[in-house]
Amino acid sequence: MNDLTEQGVANGDAPRWLVWWVRVLVFLFPVSVATVGWGSAIFFLLLFPALYYGRGWSALQQWERRLLLGYVAVFAVMSLSMVNAEEYREGIKALDRYLRFVLMIPIYLMFRRFDFRLGREFALGALLACVLMMAQAIYQVTWQGDTFATGHYHKIVFGDLAVWWAAVAALFAVTLTKEWLTRIGIVVLIGMALYASLLSQTRGAWLYVPLIPAVLLWAYWPRLQLARSTLIGAVVVFLALTATLVMQSDRLRGGIERGVSELQAFEQNPAAPTSWGVRINLWRNALLIFKESPLLGTGVGDFQTDMKRMVEDGRSLNPYVSKFGHAHSIYFDTLAKGGLLGLVATVTALLLIPFILFVKAMRRAERPEEIFYATGGVLLIVAFTTFGVSEGLWSRNPFVNTYAISLLVFLAGMAKAQSAR
Repeated sequence: MNDLTEQGVANGDAPRWLVWWVRVLVFLFPVSVATVGWGSAIFFLLLFPALYYGRGWSALQQWERRLLLGYVAVFAVMSLSMVNAEEYREGIKALDRYLRFVLMIPIYLMFRRFDFRLGREFALGALLACVLMMAQAIYQVTWQGDTFATGHYHKIVFGDLAVWWAAVAALFAVTLTKEWLTRIGIVVLIGMALYASLLSQTRGAWLYVPLIPAVLLWAYWPRLQLARSTLIGAVVVFLALTATLVMQSDRLRGGIERGVSELQAFEQNPAAPTSWGVRINLWRNALLIFKESPLLGTGVGDFQTDMKRMVEDGRSLNPYVSKFGHAHSIYFDTLAKGGLLGLVATVTALLLIPFILFVKAMRRAERPEEIFYATGGVLLIVAFTTFGVSEGLWSRNPFVNTYAISLLVFLAGMAKAQSAR
């Protein structure tokens, strides 16, 4: 029985309009988050009915309740950092993003109450996103004459999310599709998404590309003797990824060479206005802030004010850091804003615990649907762990929304698959 049929039976108690409302919104999310900027709108359109239908906390498994309470703890800890804050208005704006992790809870309860397993809608949305992101990238670079493809927001957001949707497409091809023609078509779409990422010149996203086939092979490693076609599909996806990079070798090599030259420029002159030079200075300054406020940090809204002050008093080696409200890394950024307590809480609740839960489920998974949800969760956490090395994900709405919606889809599907066994 396929995913849609299972869902139709399981959603028998849900209002028909709600079933279609949720399906359409989940399908539209990948398509819209980076291209036209509807990510927050879709999140809140899911939240509104969830405030009424999101019930059943006591029916959740213990690990689900603990995980969701972890998101509440993250918000509480980052809110606590406000005791050291000076910029309360900016702090409230920043806390809105952490509040979104708490607001996931009623949506998750709604998904679990009505057994919304939305993996197919989510994956089909990712496939369409691959096409539209490539089209938008070509339009911006070729027709508009822009240096980089930026999508609706920024080249980093666009490049990272293009690779993430390619990962979802690869997962879909390996797990929930059986026809080879369909898989070949999906490989083409994956190439489109990677092409869009290359046009964005977002180097951090490229670090995640080889991890996609690695995670897929990890998921299927115990089943290789019983799933040869799946292994072949994973290899095909990997070859497609490699071929796409090779076809754009000049652009890829140019991006790498530019990064090397930026690091060399930083060594010669730390004040040089290069991308990597500014990042390293931001990380250095974040550590200085941490030394001053080690437990709770400087406050979630104070980072840019602190950067300006450090430039004025000569503690910053680079003056361009004053333009940034985050440290361009979820690790250094959280350490500066929330201190050691904030870093431990966010890394543990948002990355470590979900990763462990998804890995355990991936190892126990047997049916394609179980593998899809569990492995999708692993891919998600690996993606945000990797992207977060050089980008302040929790400071940008598109990343927070993508993390939230993706986690909701994979977590709810995984939980239902486990309880149905």
